[in-house]
Amino acid sequence: MNVMKTKFVLFLLSISALWGCSQQASTEKYLSERNNVVNVHDKVVEIHIDEPYISSIFHVFIMDKYLFITDYQNADGHIHIFDKNTFQYIANIAPKGHGPYEFVNIGEICPDEKNRKFYVFDFGKYKLLSYDLDSVIHDPSYRFHEKTSFKEPLYPYKCCYINDTLSLVSIVDVENNYRNVNILAGLWNMCTGELRIGYENPSVKKKRFQFDASEEEGIYVKSYSRYDLMTICNLDGSLKCNVYGPAWSKEITNICHYNMDIRICKDKILALYSGADHRSPDHYPSKIHIFDTAGNYIKTLETGFHILSFQYDKEKHRIIFGTNDEMQFGYLDLEGLL
Repeated sequence: MNVMKTKFVLFLLSISALWGCSQQASTEKYLSERNNVVNVHDKVVEIHIDEPYISSIFHVFIMDKYLFITDYQNADGHIHIFDKNTFQYIANIAPKGHGPYEFVNIGEICPDEKNRKFYVFDFGKYKLLSYDLDSVIHDPSYRFHEKTSFKEPLYPYKCCYINDTLSLVSIVDVENNYRNVNILAGLWNMCTGELRIGYENPSVKKKRFQFDASEEEGIYVKSYSRYDLMTICNLDGSLKCNVYGPAWSKEITNICHYNMDIRICKDKILALYSGADHRSPDHYPSKIHIFDTAGNYIKTLETGFHILSFQYDKEKHRIIFGTNDEMQFGYLDLEGLL
């Protein structure tokens, strides 16, 4: 009888070990290469924007029929609005200043497509401000409303809005009077102000990343600038999988930037990749790695342009991007590529 019990215990332990290996294999993906490269340089179409002048520090954003370009150095109005199909200029909003309807330190735009609103951070006032899309298009003098506020030492930096009780955010964690600053990924309840930190890879010491979220796919994804690593999480903050690139190392690099901007496009993930010394012009990435939402590598698009930021235009199935190159703005049709 004791022998039978011993065999049964050993059987359970072996099943447990196999389950643990299965879980490890499903959540930890290691890539030895990413060499399925497609050169798309000739497919890129330049977008000509002569007026207004846009500085070299900007971010692009798409909502509905409109292209937004946040120019962080423009004091008259930080946000330029264009027709995304004709690229005709429409309006300029969000002036810089300390007044009640001005921005002290503007952040990124956060869309709320269900309610046809977009939200903009002002880090100088510790507020998230709300614009009605239709109102601001028809009347650029339209004044924003306060959506919510936040405070140090833990406050949201970038937001992917799902609803008022669940938004995915990158959070600046400030310690010791800014001597130690990390970026964390979290879930934000705007109604209560609660911020809950999601999964963090224990091997990552200096946390710097870009991220995107998709309610349709039920995930958010982080790409780290100082590690060759991409992490995919479920919308409850739990880990789906870590994807380690060929240059992955637990040792942090202070000179090499790996991953940059990242977007979820339908059922695919598009991640800008550099892998170059941040002191060189090539630090701005020209490659876009494509994965499925399970973290499996598919291909790489080589654009030949140093991209600063990009957004997915789901209506046209293309990406629109800004560059640090001979061409400031352009787009790439993804038909047949994605």
